[in-house]
Formats: sequence, C-alpha cells, structure tokens
Amino acid sequence: MSLRIIQTTQTASEEINNFLSKNLIGTPQQSPVYQQLSTRQKLAHIPKAHFATLWKAEQLLSTCCFCEREAILEEQAIKSYYVRYFSLLDQFRIQRRKTNTPRSKNSLIKSEIHEMLTGTGLGSVPGESNIFYAYVDPNNARSALLCEEFGFQPIRQFTTHIIGRVFPKKRVDFKQVSTKEDHIVIRQLLKKQYADYSFYTEENLFYQDNYFVIKSQNGEILAGIQANPEKWKIHSLPGISGRFLLNFLGRLPIFRRLIQANYAFLAFDYVYAKHGHEDLIIQLIESLLVHFQVYSAMILSDDQSPLTSLISTIDHGLIGQMKKPVSISVIIKDNNLEASRLKYLKKHPVFLSSFDTT
Repeated sequence: MSLRIIQTTQTASEEINNFLSKNLIGTPQQSPVYQQLSTRQKLAHIPKAHFATLWKAEQLLSTCCFCEREAILEEQAIKSYYVRYFSLLDQFRIQRRKTNTPRSKNSLIKSEIHEMLTGTGLGSVPGESNIFYAYVDPNNARSALLCEEFGFQPIRQFTTHIIGRVFPKKRVDFKQVSTKEDHIVIRQLLKKQYADYSFYTEENLFYQDNYFVIKSQNGEILAGIQANPEKWKIHSLPGISGRFLLNFLGRLPIFRRLIQANYAFLAFDYVYAKHGHEDLIIQLIESLLVHFQVYSAMILSDDQSPLTSLISTIDHGLIGQMKKPVSISVIIKDNNLEASRLKYLKKHPVFLSSFDTT
C-alpha cells in the first residue's frame, strides 16, 4: 500500500488548532482581511469532523475540515459533508503555480482530493450517495477554479446581512432558554418553520445555551433566535477609504461602534417567528445587542427564502448601510445523487448557519 500525501484524522490536534487559529481570511486590497478569534471553541464543538492535512516533514502546511452531517432531502436522510475550511485547497493552488514544484506530486495531491470528495476515507461506503457542499465568493477566481477542478456546481445564492445600531435600546423582555421542555418545543417549531429548506441541521442549535425567546403571557413562544457572540481581528480593509475607516475613524469613540480592528458582534442563527409576530424579531435583535454590549449582528439567508423576505422588512441601521450585503454561492458536489434530489436542492432554499462561517 503506497504512502498517501494527504493524511486524514478526526481529531483537531494542537497543530491543527494553531494552524487554523492563525488563519487569515480574505484577499489583501480586494476584500477585508481578518482573523476569527473563536476557532478553538468552534473546532471543539463540531461533533463529526474530518481533517485532511498536508505536511512537510513535521510541519503542517495546510488543512481542510469536512463536517459530516445528515441532510434531509425529500424527507429522506442523506450523508453530507460541509467543507468548513479551504486552506488545503488554497495551498494546493499555490503549489500548482510554482514552476519548481514537481508535476507528479501535484497530480497525486489532486488525485487524492478527487478520491476524498467521493467520501472515501471519510466514513462513506463506496458507491453510497452523499453530498459535499461549501460557500464561496462567486467573484473569486480561486472559487471558480474549485468548481472547475473538483466537480462542484453552484445551486443557490445567499446574502450576509449586517444589522446594527449605534445606540441600541432594549425594546422587549426576553428569556434565555434553559429547560429541556423549551428545547423540545423549539426544535419542533424550527423543524416546521424550516421544513422546506435543504441542509437543515440542529448541530449548532443551543450552542453555549445562547438561544433567546419572547413568550406571550400564557407562555407560548412567539419569537426566538440563537445569538453567538463573536470576535474578529480585522487586519486590513481594501482601498484608501478602508484604511481611513480602520486606522482613523475606528479609533474615535462613537465611530468605534461602526468599525474597529477588534470587531465584536453577534452571529444570529435559527430565527423563529410565529406568523403575525415577525415584528418581534427586530425588537429581540436590538435587545440582544444591549444584552451582549455590542453594536452589530450578522444573519445569513438564502436570497429566495421566507427568511430573506422577513429580513428585508428590518431597518439595518447605519452600520448595516455602511457594510454592503455580501452575496455568496452555495456549491455542491454530489455523488450518486438521484436526479429528483438534485432538482430539489436547486429549487428549495438552503438553511444557513452563521456558526459555519464565523
């Protein structure tokens, strides 16, 4: 049996934790470049993670994480892998551009990636149906190369919405969910609300017990949301205006609430609103900004989904207006997937969790 270039493990070793914790996201001069500061906690939370690693001697060069999940398509479960990090593939492309890199090694790496993207080595039985999916910037040339080289195709578009308040106010009383009874009720409500969405997962639900609800006087849940406190270290913003915002305005007291190098915000997931009570969502959002002492929040939503319709009615505030919505593609690689299921994926909105992108 030949020695494989790409190694796989289900354990986030200290080397993997260090590598991903120091990872910078973004392209200098083209997009914000930032560092996620909660990577270690996120890696410890993923229940079924598969890490593909590339080493040189004892030095870790790159890694990629595949989060194994069950996707529900047409009321049937199918194994799926969410590709959480792209560092392995990025490293492969960097090597591919170097003239002094042996072509044979690149060919072996590419061959092993193709094999991995069938599910082999990640727990899938040969010939079993499964799906790999990821989120990419459609304007990024490397993302286009990913689709071209490894058989991914775009199926949906989603938007990253930023909602903020320079002077947030508590607008409604809310409760932090803590009982098993409430957990059961919320799971039932969310499953019903997102029944027509693909890739719905409860994997990130109740993360760190940060699900908050508004209840009626008789105890009925009228609205709810998962609120994950996040921190990023912003290293740069593109253009002269970006440098001015970060290096000058970001140091002034009020403007620090709009943007600063040490950027704290809330990442919202699992939005629920009982029909007729959608207006409670923005009240809950503003109240949670006060509760966590931050000024902005992030929500992801499929562009053609009921959630986007709800978010479009919300005043995003000055912070939201300054940060233009970012449109991202959902791409998939399916293995032995029936045509009817592929058609389902393309026609139905995708469930998105900001936990997966922060």
